Amino acid sequence: MKSKEEDHVWIEQVLKGKPEAFGPLVDRYQHSIYAVVNRIIKNTAESEDITQMVFIKAFEALQGFNHKSLFSTWLHRIAYNTAISAYRKRTVPIVSLDELSIGGYNFSDKNEFNDEKEAQLQQLETALELLAPEDQLMIHYYYTQNYSIDQISEISKLSTSNVKVKLFRIRKKLQELMQSVTNTCLN
Repeated sequence: MKSKEEDHVWIEQVLKGKPEAFGPLVDRYQHSIYAVVNRIIKNTAESEDITQMVFIKAFEALQGFNHKSLFSTWLHRIAYNTAISAYRKRTVPIVSLDELSIGGYNFSDKNEFNDEKEAQLQQLETALELLAPEDQLMIHYYYTQNYSIDQISEISKLSTSNVKVKLFRIRKKLQELMQSVTNTCLN
């Protein structure tokens, strides 16, 4: 059975009065939800607490899940909103992504990792830390999680064209920031 179909079976059981049926959904998605939350919060204990909060919110709102989208997308939207909300209540720097290809910088080929790539990766990490949390998460969803534009649109509640424009602008900004970081390091 596909995960989408399994998710719907578990959801129906919860809605029919079997709250323990929510457990398999937590088991299936806890790591990906934690990863999203931790990308924004960057504090293990706080990220764990927020991840629990996400599942509590999802459980309480399960009656409102309309089955038009994937459960995972709906759950990630809750995680995104909850983590951004918690982040806005405090200001802690965000840690960047590990692998990414932007503006000709390719960091995914681990076999050819050398000093130049290491320097580029450090520049990328520095540049990513300068982005807003929403921008960092959008990059994370697109490049690390391989989410489609439609899925990101659904999670962020932005139109697909707006997501495309934002990703384009974020990549351009990252290129500029990386160049700025490079120039700062050379001086």
